[in-house]
Amino acid sequence: MQISTQQFYDRSLRNMQNTQSDAAKTNEQLSTGKALIRPSDDTDKLRTIGNLERAINKVQSYNTNVDHLINRYATEEVALTSASDILVRARELAIQASNATVSSEDRKIIAIEVDGLKSELLALANAKDVNGQAMFAGAKTSVEPFVVAADGEVSYQGDSRKTMIEVSENRQLPKNRSGLEVFTGVTRLDENGKEERINFFSVLNDFKESLLLEQKTQVKVAANELSATTGELTINGVQIAQPAERPTLAEFVTLINAETPRTNVLAALDEEGNLVLENAPGFETDNMVFGDNLGAFTNVAGTVTPSIDSRLMERSISEVGALHNNIAVALGRIGSEVQNAEHQKDINLDNEVRLKQFKSSEVDVDFAEAVSRFNAELARLEAAQASFAKLSQLSLFEYI
Repeated sequence: MQISTQQFYDRSLRNMQNTQSDAAKTNEQLSTGKALIRPSDDTDKLRTIGNLERAINKVQSYNTNVDHLINRYATEEVALTSASDILVRARELAIQASNATVSSEDRKIIAIEVDGLKSELLALANAKDVNGQAMFAGAKTSVEPFVVAADGEVSYQGDSRKTMIEVSENRQLPKNRSGLEVFTGVTRLDENGKEERINFFSVLNDFKESLLLEQKTQVKVAANELSATTGELTINGVQIAQPAERPTLAEFVTLINAETPRTNVLAALDEEGNLVLENAPGFETDNMVFGDNLGAFTNVAGTVTPSIDSRLMERSISEVGALHNNIAVALGRIGSEVQNAEHQKDINLDNEVRLKQFKSSEVDVDFAEAVSRFNAELARLEAAQASFAKLSQLSLFEYI
């Protein structure tokens, strides 16, 4: 096969151009730090890089969701911590008001404070996040969760649905929560012993109303609380029955009411058959004085001071304590969700670092390898140029 001079020139020129192109490409990689300069360089690698970039963007969007949730949980936690502190104060007031030495005027002052605490709790229940969305309205974040009616009753306007936010490929966390889940009411037994559900703010209303009840002096005596040895009974210095007498509860009603003009005390039997002693109208808050020693009534002696129904105050203490416990449970639930979100964020950040490392291995140039390759390409280019220069000068006329 014969090779013409023109073929020799063309082939040598192509070799030098290819070598020069390779060196230029390597030099560009070293200048930019990128192994892939243009899409046509490696379409398979370009596809891999695209997949990695989409995966990184998705993980970053998950982290944005997690950050939003953590901020919202923190806002909810602040609101519920304040609610917890308020309920602690409300329970302290209930215990204070249950003391028989607290006057009616003092209880009215306590009722004013309780009303203020209720208003603070209502404001916290209607709190909004940084985006102006109600935090305790369920999925109805654009409405005010708790609304006060004209009669003072508070009703819930939200719902119980939860909006779930994706925080990873296979995991979601709740964005909102129902107000009824946080500001939970209590179960109360009615007069017939049946359970009824009392909402959060009704408990506080009932507590306030119990504080405003007028004080009165009242004594209850059951049939089994009558003395077996004496029938002596003195009320407000008036002899009602002699020691030798043994009146029944019904007979005591007659005897006591016969002396009402002098004692200002009325007697009656209630539905359960108990003897109930109360001061006559106009004398409700007067003391009721019995004998210094126990007589016909085995549990009553000395001076009985006026008080409100102690059962109402005991109920308020118990129910306000239950409200506080419910808030504490909600706080614990939020704390758990914060931990879950923070743990998921750590996982996402690890995934993001790993994906970026994979992307870097595909995109970034290996400088040590590229420098070695560039030097080799320069040497090859110089050799090709030198050999071409020498070979192009060869001619048969030089040997004639």
